[in-house]
Amino acid sequence: MHKDFWQQQLKKHKKLCFLAPMDGYGDSPYRQTMKRVAPHIYCISEFYSADGLVHSKFLGDSVLPHQDIEKPLIIQIFWKHPENFAKAAKIIERYNVAGIDINMGCPAKKVVRSGHGSSLLINEDLAFEIVDTLNKATKLPISVKTRRSFDGNQNLVKFAKWLENAGAKLITIHGRTAKQAYTGSADFTDIYELKKHLSIPVICNGDIMNYDQGMQRVQDLDGFMIGRGSFWNPWCFLSETHESTHDGMIDTANFHNGIYHPPLRDILDTMLFHARELVNVKWERKWSLEIRKHLVQYLKNFPGVKEYRRELVTVESIDDSIRVIEAIRAKYKTHLDKKPGLGELDKL
Repeated sequence: MHKDFWQQQLKKHKKLCFLAPMDGYGDSPYRQTMKRVAPHIYCISEFYSADGLVHSKFLGDSVLPHQDIEKPLIIQIFWKHPENFAKAAKIIERYNVAGIDINMGCPAKKVVRSGHGSSLLINEDLAFEIVDTLNKATKLPISVKTRRSFDGNQNLVKFAKWLENAGAKLITIHGRTAKQAYTGSADFTDIYELKKHLSIPVICNGDIMNYDQGMQRVQDLDGFMIGRGSFWNPWCFLSETHESTHDGMIDTANFHNGIYHPPLRDILDTMLFHARELVNVKWERKWSLEIRKHLVQYLKNFPGVKEYRRELVTVESIDDSIRVIEAIRAKYKTHLDKKPGLGELDKL
């Protein structure tokens, strides 16, 4: 992969659309599920400790392998020692990924207290050293995900310009400060201004729930990123301009006010796909605990959701999950083309 990868991608696409890195969600099965519906998106992994990758072969073997459907995949890492970023890069390179993203935006208190994540917004010299060291250590393009400031008192243009000078090839800005965490609303004003000062792609993130909304908010920026809006909803990445998914053509009749509303058949098929891919990569007990939160979310806006929720939060095996999913399919077998998101099943 070349350092100018992101510039090449912008020549192919009007705007870039990303699945945000989300701790506890963005593993390989989740990314596969998103890409199965929206092959045009770029996936960024959960964040992994650079130190952990260096000192634990088990961690690397567990989280870095991925499927072709996920490509081009970006691996996000965090830490505070530049030399460990460089060592982690050599490990990541073995897995045929498209790039490495540095987490400089996580607002979690334990992360900030440890000198990682968004704390680098107020430890600028270390932030720049990390990017410079990592950029020199790998052939992969380096990107950074951060926030518009730590507490409102930092200069975003100055910070991002130095990141660019240190070797960053793309930067994503979440429209909240680290102090805000996920409260309040995202403000993109500073991000729009930042774009005027950088030559590398600038991506916005925060409160974007679907593709149509992202295109409205992106303005002169180079793309947008969707995180929590993807929960239960890989269809959030679709627009009427997209022609196909990995499985076939997009039915434009399922769009309503610019938002895609999947029929029940697609929701159930996606639940099955996600469950099966998750059990393929994680041992059964860990799988059963993780799939519960995913499957329940797929039933948002669903009639009788309490009944099925009780069953899904107690599944212990893939067979349990399939049983519940197929029970829903059997109950609504003559209505699989109805769209729960539009309340079409409520009328039955």
